[in-house]
Amino acid sequence: MTTEPETAPAATSRIWEEEIARFVVERFLPGVDADELDAEYDLLATAVIDSLGVLHVASWLEKQYGLTLPDPELTSRNFRSVRTIRLTAERAAAGGGEA
Repeated sequence: MTTEPETAPAATSRIWEEEIARFVVERFLPGVDADELDAEYDLLATAVIDSLGVLHVASWLEKQYGLTLPDPELTSRNFRSVRTIRLTAERAAAGGGEA
């Protein structure tokens, strides 16, 4: 009997702001409901995440969506809000660079 190796989700799968918000809340804002986190809320200016947090989010995106974020994408500008995180992940999934 042969078993199939586990693979990461396809990079082309839809990237949902709700999933990103859930991760951010679980990891960085315990006690807050993910539905309360506005997609444009500035996570960096409010010190919800810092540069290490950016790396945690990037690592989660890579595992969750099976994509690779190029080093130039790992900037605070691309991780400022749930919306910018989604857009960054979508660019990486499409093979594009920084916008």
